[in-house]
Amino acid sequence: MAKPKLLLPILLLLLSPTLQALELNGFTGFGNRVTLNVATSGVIDRVAVRPGQRVSRGDLLLQLDDRPQQARLDRARALAERLKPPLQTAELEFERAQELYDRDSLSTVALQNAEGKLAEARGAYEAALAEQKLAEYELERTRLTAPLTARVLEVNARKGQYVNPQVALSPLLTLVETRRMQATATLGSEQWSEDLVGRKAQVIYRGQRYPGQVEGLGLQRSRNGSGLGGYEIHVGFDTDRLIPAGMPVTVEIAE
Repeated sequence: MAKPKLLLPILLLLLSPTLQALELNGFTGFGNRVTLNVATSGVIDRVAVRPGQRVSRGDLLLQLDDRPQQARLDRARALAERLKPPLQTAELEFERAQELYDRDSLSTVALQNAEGKLAEARGAYEAALAEQKLAEYELERTRLTAPLTARVLEVNARKGQYVNPQVALSPLLTLVETRRMQATATLGSEQWSEDLVGRKAQVIYRGQRYPGQVEGLGLQRSRNGSGLGGYEIHVGFDTDRLIPAGMPVTVEIAE
C-alpha cells in the first residue's frame, strides 16, 4: 500500500523544469576598465605610456610640469630648517629655567616666559613641517601612476597640453585588465533563467577553451537593427593570452 506514495516525488521531478546546456555566440570584452585623469591642473611634461603597453601597479603613466610644486616644497623645507635651531635653543633655555626654578633661583614669571618662547618656537616649526607635508602632497599630485597591473587601452594626452580635472570632458588614459575577460552573448526569452547565474561555462576563442562562470544576466531586453534581440548573459573567464575586445567567441554553458 505504501508503493504508490513513491510515485509523487518521481512525478514532480519529471514535471519540474530542467536547465539544458546552452551554446551561444558572443563577443569578448574586458572585465575591468579604469579611466584616469590627473588630480591637479597643469601642463603635461611627459606621457610615459602608449596604447597596448602593459603596466604594473605604481608605474608612471603621465607627469605634469612640477616646477611650481617643487619650488614650493624647497621653500617649505628651507623654512623648516631655518626654524629648527631657534626651537632647539628655546628647548635648552626652558630646561635651564626649569632647573633654576626647582632650585628657587628663578621666579615663576621667568619660567613662564621661557615656556612661552618654547611654545612659540615649537608652533612655528610644526607649522613649517605641515607646510612641507602639504607641498610634498601637491608635488605627488603632478604624477599619474597606474592603480593596478593592466594594459593601456587609450591615451588622450600629449606633451604641452594644459589639463584641468575640474573641467575635463574625457579621461586622459584608460586601462583595462586583460587577464580577466568577459564574454557577452544573447539569450532568447525562452532561455532566460536566473538559475544560470553561477553555472560553469566554457569560452571558445580560435579553437582554445577557457573555463569561466556565468556572472550576470540582463534584465532588460535589447534589440538589434532587425528589431530582434534578447537578454545579455555575461561570462567571466581568465586568460594568459592577449585577447582584444569585440572578438567573436562561442560560449558553452554547462547543464
